[in-house]
Amino acid sequence: MQYLKFLFFIFFFLGSALVGAEQKDYDDCILKHLKGAKLDIATDTIRRACYENYKKTSFISEKNRAYNNCLLEHLPGVESLQAVMEIKSACERKYK
Repeated sequence: MQYLKFLFFIFFFLGSALVGAEQKDYDDCILKHLKGAKLDIATDTIRRACYENYKKTSFISEKNRAYNNCLLEHLPGVESLQAVMEIKSACERKYK
């Protein structure tokens, strides 16, 4: 019984540490990429890319991660809805 309690404690502690690291990486992504966002659609797309890359790490393919990185690199500061759509399309054609 003590062995099971010990294992539970270890898994709980390690799981909490991983969740904390994911949250920190997600927050860093948001702080880095959202400060230049000009449009709500760009903000939503950047937020989603950060979420997928740093909070859904076990569910994302390398292609989707590369697509999200493309969005994160090119969307901040864009001031045109048409430009947002063109950047999303270009990143999709390049990485998906």
